[in-house]
Amino acid sequence: MAVNERGEDIFIKELVAPKGFQYKHPIDVAKRFYPSFYDGLHVDKFVIPIQPEYHNRLFTDFSGRQTTVPEYAGDFIVEGNTIKKAYLTHSKIKKMKTGDIILFYRSRDQSKVTSLGVIESVHTRIQNADEIIKLVGKRTVYTKEEIEEFAYKPTTVILFLHHFHLKNQLHLDELKEMEVLAGAPQTVVEIDNNSYNKIKNRGGIDERFTVH
Repeated sequence: MAVNERGEDIFIKELVAPKGFQYKHPIDVAKRFYPSFYDGLHVDKFVIPIQPEYHNRLFTDFSGRQTTVPEYAGDFIVEGNTIKKAYLTHSKIKKMKTGDIILFYRSRDQSKVTSLGVIESVHTRIQNADEIIKLVGKRTVYTKEEIEEFAYKPTTVILFLHHFHLKNQLHLDELKEMEVLAGAPQTVVEIDNNSYNKIKNRGGIDERFTVH
């Protein structure tokens, strides 16, 4: 902490973990040095398909995103502008855990891996709308009606930190050529560390912000 010429306190946050930084859990890196994150062998990596409508609402800072009519009218999507976000899925995958890396694949209109996040917590097989609403709090872009519709089936709630969008978003054709995906993902897909590193290298993820 320092003080400026007006006597105001200045707080400085480290964004890059120092060499040899010791952590108790991979999530500690993201929480202490955000936007830096741990991407080594102690965490798993997943690709999550997301429809354009929800991608637009979840990532309001995404390049090329069109402003919605309510936004033109002055409404502000608070949840879409937060670092802490929530994603709902009916995927039956159970392996996801705190600290794991999620890569969002925007389906239909772009067919690209666009964005990276780190999981804070995962809550599986929930079929109660009120419980989901309590879990996601104010970090969800889903309406109450959409959550109630989701809850008709066992739902997985993924609470995560959004770190950034890939500098080079990777199209499905490129992902297939790299042997990362065999086709467009229809549900959450786990990828191995080698595949993640291919995305990392070609997607332009800055090594300064990774710990492994």
